[in-house]
Amino acid sequence: MPLPGPYVRELSLAPHIAFDAFRRGEGNRALLYSLIRTTYLSYLLWSEGIGSGEYAMFCRAESGLERAAQTAEMEGRWQLEDDSVIAIAHVLQMYDGQIGSVSLQTYADCRKKLEHLLRVDIPQRGKALFEGDAQT
Repeated sequence: MPLPGPYVRELSLAPHIAFDAFRRGEGNRALLYSLIRTTYLSYLLWSEGIGSGEYAMFCRAESGLERAAQTAEMEGRWQLEDDSVIAIAHVLQMYDGQIGSVSLQTYADCRKKLEHLLRVDIPQRGKALFEGDAQT
């Protein structure tokens, strides 16, 4: 059973609003968190065979989001660098296709994994979450 259409539109809208705000230099912590969650959820869906992308795309997006967080912390500027914009745009495009075609059960399973992942304490700062988990 697929996700209901109105729910898919709602799931798609939030990260696109966050992305647009960051492209204009008007991001904030909550919007960054939305982009991080979307990137990780897209990765988890991809790892279940939903969507066609490359592992490197997720690494580039994650690195871009990490740089945006560092810039915000050091300079108070909530904006994405140009190369990050491209990487995150690719993730969002794939995410839209994923949530439009994923089964309700697979989506729920991946959301559960995401919630667990976000509660895990990652002790080494600056190390990509996806490192050591490379797939091609």
